[in-house]
Amino acid sequence: MKKRYGALILTVLCLFGSGCGAKEKRELTEITLLHGWGTMEEDHQAMRQIYQDFEKENPDIRLNLLSMPSSEKAVAKARDMLAVGKVPDLIFTGGEGKDDLYPFMVNYGYALNLMPYIKADQELMDSVSSSVLKQWVNEKGELYTVSDVLLVSGYWYNKTIFQNAGIKAVPNTWKEFFDCCKRICRWAEEEKISTIPLHLDSETCLHLTDAAMEPGKDDNEELMKALKQLQMLKQLSNVENEDFAYRDKMRSFNIGHSAICVNGVWAQPMLQQNLKVGYAPFPSEDGDGIGMVSACTGYLVGNSGDEKKNQACIRFLKYILSEPVQKRILKETGQIPSNPGIDLEEVYAERPELYEAYQVVMEAEEFRELPVNRWNSGWIAGYSQNIAGFLKEEITLEEFLDEIEKGK
Repeated sequence: MKKRYGALILTVLCLFGSGCGAKEKRELTEITLLHGWGTMEEDHQAMRQIYQDFEKENPDIRLNLLSMPSSEKAVAKARDMLAVGKVPDLIFTGGEGKDDLYPFMVNYGYALNLMPYIKADQELMDSVSSSVLKQWVNEKGELYTVSDVLLVSGYWYNKTIFQNAGIKAVPNTWKEFFDCCKRICRWAEEEKISTIPLHLDSETCLHLTDAAMEPGKDDNEELMKALKQLQMLKQLSNVENEDFAYRDKMRSFNIGHSAICVNGVWAQPMLQQNLKVGYAPFPSEDGDGIGMVSACTGYLVGNSGDEKKNQACIRFLKYILSEPVQKRILKETGQIPSNPGIDLEEVYAERPELYEAYQVVMEAEEFRELPVNRWNSGWIAGYSQNIAGFLKEEITLEEFLDEIEKGK
């Protein structure tokens, strides 16, 4: 009898999954995210932690991170993988690869069309920005990339320097902008200090050039008009070679060596806490201001043919666009969420300068895509590599125009 009772108990325990395999262990789906948040900077660490926390909400998915130091490096790595027949599960491009990686993956079937998955999930659909849909849905109604943030750009200015230089209002027109730079130069000379209005690095020059060109007239005549303005600014500011990066520009601004820093609102976490700063849209001819707002290339899902992996990647996109995660991205990294349902006023107490900068740009009368979306990447590369040489008169205007035309 004891043996019969023992067998019965063992059978019952097995039925309840106590070790006899009646209840199978949930199978893990493994995906890899290739991204450019790989340094030890605070925003990079914050984004990696956000990625890692995905597994807490999705214990049946293992997310492996393939971390590169920048988006450029991540896109280059993706190219290398595709060259040997490896399709990455997820790639965060960070606005890079618009004219090479992105069309290559789409045209050759390496990227997954996200639209059927988005249409099938109303919650996911509601979290996708209209800017993303407007920019990236093609003529067939297909969508191959979504971004978790919007790039919002103008320029930061040092309120203390403006006040000391006698600048009473933020310049709205190009004439006012030049007058502002002249006042800063005169004040610095009188005070015998080395402060300059701004650095003419390649990124700054590109944004100022783009803002000075009349929309819809992206021709050499408009370009030359904008370049003449840069040549005028050259007399008032430092022309920087291509190796002068945005970190150098932010460092100079933080120590008061420059009064103006052309950079997105996302740079707010990089500002010194005791620095009194304001934000402004780019000047315009009529004084209404130009705000630059873009949804750039973001996440690409590799078309692996494995539907379990596809579903896991879609769940990651839904996670990264969800309200709690979007608020974390805003609070922890200073980036503007792309989810249209996020109320930015909720973070005003924590990041008032970020919120105010965003509001300033959104009050501009004219909105444009950032240069990374408006211009061909080859054109941008030619411009960036040669603008310093042109401003320093090391190459002629004709040679400069020839170099940037090669990239088109």
